[in-house]
Amino acid sequence: MTTSTEEKRPFNLSRWAIGHPSIARFLFGLIIIAGALGLMRMGQKEDPDFTFRVMVVQAIWPGSSIQEMEDQVVNKIERKLQETPHLDFVRSFTRAGSAIITLQVKGDTNAEQVKDAFYQVRKKVGDIASDLPQGLLGPYFNDEFGDTFITLHSISGNGYSYPELKKFAIQARDMLLTTPGVEKAVIIGDQPEKLYIDVSSKALAERGLTLTDLQNAIKGQNNVDPAGSIDTGVNSVRISVEGDVAKAADIRELRLRAGGQVTRLGDIATVTSGLEDPFQRKYRFNGHDSVQLGVVMAKGFKVTDVGKDVEATYKHFEEALPYGVSVDQISDQPGVVTDAVAEFMHALGEALLI
Repeated sequence: MTTSTEEKRPFNLSRWAIGHPSIARFLFGLIIIAGALGLMRMGQKEDPDFTFRVMVVQAIWPGSSIQEMEDQVVNKIERKLQETPHLDFVRSFTRAGSAIITLQVKGDTNAEQVKDAFYQVRKKVGDIASDLPQGLLGPYFNDEFGDTFITLHSISGNGYSYPELKKFAIQARDMLLTTPGVEKAVIIGDQPEKLYIDVSSKALAERGLTLTDLQNAIKGQNNVDPAGSIDTGVNSVRISVEGDVAKAADIRELRLRAGGQVTRLGDIATVTSGLEDPFQRKYRFNGHDSVQLGVVMAKGFKVTDVGKDVEATYKHFEEALPYGVSVDQISDQPGVVTDAVAEFMHALGEALLI
């Protein structure tokens, strides 16, 4: 009767472990080793990855009214975006000269479907590019809200201008993009260079010119028009017309025609080159002008391993820098993760001992 009762008892793991101590210790040790290996090999970041299901489309049409933007740009784009798979809603904000269209896909859409939906948005808007008005800037697409920098470095130097610092930043970016685990490297804080033309309305009026004539002349000088080709039967030689405007000296030599007269722009205007003034944003580090470089890690990598590779890349980059240029780290997510993991392991060890 006793034997029959014991046979009907359900399996008890604790009783089995007590009855087979050697096997239990072996399995327990195996689980600990597997857990430790999994912890060391799994991807680590300060914050988990999450999918943004929003894309912003921006279009700029200088000189247009709100109604023109609505009729000729926004309505056309919105109608095309209605064909986007997994679409939740489309909203737009329009003002004179520009418009912002926000598109969101449904909340139950997985990451791969979101990626495909955003590709379809670019493709569908590209299909109607020929129907949009001439002179429209864009449309521009932004769906990278989820990108976070694992490291942020400053490149600065006493006596170095922003264009010079940007050249160093471009060299560092190219080196970082070859580093394993780096998805992208983004330059922040570079100041765009501009060409400034100062001319009085009186000087233009004396020669029968307007600002529109000046703008059209510059645009026409930069146009790329087919000049023909020479076909020899063996090779085809392309013929091009040189005349693009690339620097201030080229602008000064520009000829303006009006009323049968030809006027050299440099004779009636002052043409200079310089940084954008006033600047939209400016970065400084330790009292010096700074161009900064942020690194975005690819999915599936450990932030601590990528951080070590990025640090090694920067050390190699610094070896070729001239005297006076310094590279300083502003933020360090790998260091934060390393400290967090160490704290967790310390707490786990204390819990096991207790």
